[in-house]
Amino acid sequence: MAIIGDLTTQGTVVVPTSYGNAIFSRDFTQPAGTGVFDPFLTIQANGVEQGYNTSAKKGVFDTKREPQWNHEFQVKDLRVQTIGGVQYFAFVIDINEPNGGAKSEISLDSIKIFTTRQIGQNTTDVESLGVKRFDLENNWIKYDDQNHGSGQADISFFVPIREFFDGPNPVKMDDYVYMYQRFGDHISADFDGTTQGGFEETAMGGGVAPVPEMATILPLAGVLGLGMFVQAYRRRSRKVDVGSLETPESL
Repeated sequence: MAIIGDLTTQGTVVVPTSYGNAIFSRDFTQPAGTGVFDPFLTIQANGVEQGYNTSAKKGVFDTKREPQWNHEFQVKDLRVQTIGGVQYFAFVIDINEPNGGAKSEISLDSIKIFTTRQIGQNTTDVESLGVKRFDLENNWIKYDDQNHGSGQADISFFVPIREFFDGPNPVKMDDYVYMYQRFGDHISADFDGTTQGGFEETAMGGGVAPVPEMATILPLAGVLGLGMFVQAYRRRSRKVDVGSLETPESL
């Protein structure tokens, strides 16, 4: 059964998936437009819009502005945020739909994250992008863009890091990360089949605490190096909950 994360009525929602619990939170950070929070994924289209970050010359699906604001990044570029003793990778989306009337609502229907050694992909077979590390599955997020359009953040989201480091295909820090997103399946912006406004942009998150407990933000690289982080994690029992994973800073 699909779960609807309704950010029109709640400030924060927790969405359970087979990859762990993901957290979505309304975010009012300003300024947050292009050139300020450095997006790695930019999508724009009428109706349903979708795409993933790639430096491929012409992009794929509805992506725009490759490679400056639509490009791959590496695992070592990610940030870790600790929430309630559990570690997550943090991201933020700047939704850019028209304010007012019925034009401001939109659905975020899919998020999938993959890692791979291959850069510059242009496949339309999303599932072939690499090793899947997260999938929102059939759940979706409802959002009402009453912010200031481009220039103010809208949604922070946090995905558990467990699937990146555990299992038969543990990630390497220089692996490339692809994030696929899809908007507009359940709610198009003005209810007549079009998503309007400007770009939907996604960047690295950090600094927003979606729960009362203040979170810890740090670059994944850490002061003592990425190698120590991975080695320490792999030495720990696979039965230990990811919430007890030590950060590089504490090693």
